[in-house]
Amino acid sequence: MQTPIEIFLRSRRQQIADEWATSVQRNVEVLARFDRGTLIEHIPELLEGLCQWLEGRVEGARTTFATIAECRAVERLGYGIELPIVNVEFACLRKVLMQHVLTVFPLPPAEQVHSINDGIDEASRLMTRAYVKQRDRLRDRFIGMLGHDLRNPLGVVSMSTQLLFTSESLDAQDRKRVQAIARAAERMGRMVRDVLDFASASLGPGIPISPTECDLGHICRAVVEELSLTHPDRELNVVGDGRLTANVDYDRAFQAIGNLISNAIQHGEDPITVTVVNDPGRASITTAVTNRGQPIGPEAMRSIFDPFFNGLNPRKNGRLGLGLYIVAEIARSHGATCAVETSDSEHTTFVIRWPCAPPLQL
Repeated sequence: MQTPIEIFLRSRRQQIADEWATSVQRNVEVLARFDRGTLIEHIPELLEGLCQWLEGRVEGARTTFATIAECRAVERLGYGIELPIVNVEFACLRKVLMQHVLTVFPLPPAEQVHSINDGIDEASRLMTRAYVKQRDRLRDRFIGMLGHDLRNPLGVVSMSTQLLFTSESLDAQDRKRVQAIARAAERMGRMVRDVLDFASASLGPGIPISPTECDLGHICRAVVEELSLTHPDRELNVVGDGRLTANVDYDRAFQAIGNLISNAIQHGEDPITVTVVNDPGRASITTAVTNRGQPIGPEAMRSIFDPFFNGLNPRKNGRLGLGLYIVAEIARSHGATCAVETSDSEHTTFVIRWPCAPPLQL
């Protein structure tokens, strides 16, 4: 049943929308350049949703608010309007609306005032959520496109360095320069791969895998052998023997374990030990990478597998901060678990428990 306030608001929807547009154009410089039609779009419908909220039709109001929020989020992002400005728009709407209500109803019932504010808060909350969702989606899509576009020129650089190495006209100094270019291209290639994996994990069903029966002990030894060539001054060891087979994607398992060892090399101290063991019952195999160094703090422990986290050592934060996130996503694609353990004895261990059976394909 409609109360006088809902009847009043429905009769004044267009007037409130017009006064709101005047208010935001006067108070928000970035919105002054927009025509009133663009600004006002969806505001009368939002006020109708608010009336539904006041009438107790909460779910219907939420549906109206959510639909409007999705449309306005895309529009605001398209016009380059940032989230704080969107919040100011809602603050102006609240002010204009309450001025209208209090002009006609000087002493409105307290529960209706609370309900008006609750309805505007709900619409604002849904708008914020839709804006952040759309912004993150656009960011991730851009990152993925950028990663794909970078692969071709990087491939040209890598092939060119390989051809230069075969040239007999290069002296020793030139070979060092070509080597430096090749190493830089390799690092950039790893960064591009991380970016593409991030986009795949964020936008799609996760990092794709093709599991086959593999020996995780062999994978760990191969990773250590490769990284020992590029880090001959570090002490890298592998501990594990016996049957250590599981259904994993060889390249992805290699990548995950390599990321963990690289993380230990970057942030930890020697010795760095990779342990591979069968879990009781042979349901899973555990790979653990342990290094010495300062224990990880509680705050970092909570965020360490988040994308773009780079807080372990601020002085060495020149990387994207995707390595550990990708480790966790590779583990998730395998149905594996990934965790970090740290102790007062200055040892940090990253553990992946790989199920021996192949992961379920959804």
